[in-house]
Amino acid sequence: MPAACGASAASAARLFFPADASFPLPAERQSNRLRKTLSEIGGRCEFRDGVDPLKTLGIRTSFKTIERVSERVGAEVARDKFGPLARAGAPEEAPANAAELLVLEGDGLRVRELADTADTAGADTEDRLSGAVDEVSEADRANGWREAKVGVVARVRPGWTNDEGEYHEPETLVQTYVGTMEDINSFAEKLRAEAERRGALKAKVVIALSDAGHGLPNMWEATFGDVIVVWVIDFYHVSSRLAECANAVLEGSDARKLCHRWKSMLYKGQAGKLLRELIRRAEEFADRPERASDLPEESPGRILWEHALYIERYQYHMRYDEYRAKGWPIASGHVEAFAKHIGTRMKAASKRWKPVVGSEAMVNLLADQASQDGRWQRRWPDDPVPLEKLGST
Repeated sequence: MPAACGASAASAARLFFPADASFPLPAERQSNRLRKTLSEIGGRCEFRDGVDPLKTLGIRTSFKTIERVSERVGAEVARDKFGPLARAGAPEEAPANAAELLVLEGDGLRVRELADTADTAGADTEDRLSGAVDEVSEADRANGWREAKVGVVARVRPGWTNDEGEYHEPETLVQTYVGTMEDINSFAEKLRAEAERRGALKAKVVIALSDAGHGLPNMWEATFGDVIVVWVIDFYHVSSRLAECANAVLEGSDARKLCHRWKSMLYKGQAGKLLRELIRRAEEFADRPERASDLPEESPGRILWEHALYIERYQYHMRYDEYRAKGWPIASGHVEAFAKHIGTRMKAASKRWKPVVGSEAMVNLLADQASQDGRWQRRWPDDPVPLEKLGST
């Protein structure tokens, strides 16, 4: 992930021209190097925290300038990578050599916007993919919370087993990122464009990897059904559910041993056997409900039935022995790490963002900066504005 603000400031001292020290400048008089460095600082730390490192190097600017430049660059990224023309032309940007394995991952996190300006329309509106709104309660929406959706497209070398029978885990070669504050439909369009940009239409194998939240199950089917061969539910997400079940029926080391046994069954592809045992345990506390939420909150019966019904519904996406035999990953750690990166930057100091021009722009900025295919550097050709054009201010 990106380095600290001081590193950007140090490089800025080597890159800026004398006239840049008088910033703010009109947009037409900003050098590419200046805009690149300010937006990198904006992506790495609080806007206010970027002022002093620049000041110590003789570059005087305000935190509002860093904020405005970061937001403008983020908006440019969104347009250049995911505008209508960019989406249509995405397949033409695919690498010449087909990927042996391309992995698509999705996740969500909550980001807070200014409550007095955030749009609450749509909180009760179903979207066409998931049939449900974002996983944010009405009360939290009224307080400015929104769901950011993030995605990863990873080019992966499949896992393999050597002559001694030792399994080598899949190796990620290149990752690129997508983020948006918009709904699941917009996220699906952007992730599809990014997948095509990274070669999904000619890759040998494409798989999806995620949990079953945030409207993702229907998105994988509706938007990616023609390219993915399977949707894999993250192994560690299911494992965390098993841990809750074990702690609901036993305590201490006994609960840990039970959880370990259940996880082993899951890992070996015995989801059906695991499910039958979970249901037997659940029936000891409550009869099978129509919905787990009908049972008393935090009761053992509710916990067990909630997770048993989840595994029952999605067990055919938990064939982890088969996936590993093919050399496919079974954990979505890449997108979870990126979601954490977004959260670290955008939730700092109880930060609240302006809708669209603030939050959407910053999510796109962070995704572009984190992508590993060199796109961020390519965005900034080495053609600084000539000194005679900058002049003095």
